[in-house]
Amino acid sequence: MTEADTCRKHVVPALQGAGWDNVPHFIAEQRTITDGRIVPVGRGLVRKPPKRADFLFFYERGFPPAVLEAKAAWKAAGAGLQQAKDYAELLGLMFAYATNGHEIIEFDYCALRRL
Repeated sequence: MTEADTCRKHVVPALQGAGWDNVPHFIAEQRTITDGRIVPVGRGLVRKPPKRADFLFFYERGFPPAVLEAKAAWKAAGAGLQQAKDYAELLGLMFAYATNGHEIIEFDYCALRRL
């Protein structure tokens, strides 16, 4: 089962079941969050692929509190946590989630702010 299969068969139905597709809440799939990095090659420049979040959660339009990084079902849920944390920090989000469709891991930046 690939990452895309995991998203279609497990992640999207779970998010819909939790109400993330009910107005004003929604999820955005495969959203580009950065332009690709520019790397010098020879005498020119090459743009690398952009960073793309698997899912952005929107509490309402313009307010994304969380990002979710999905991995294939055969991988550990934590395999995508660092990537989710990187994206959450880049976007200034409060929560980062990683899943393999069977398990989910949450990283709460709000809890860190209280310390």
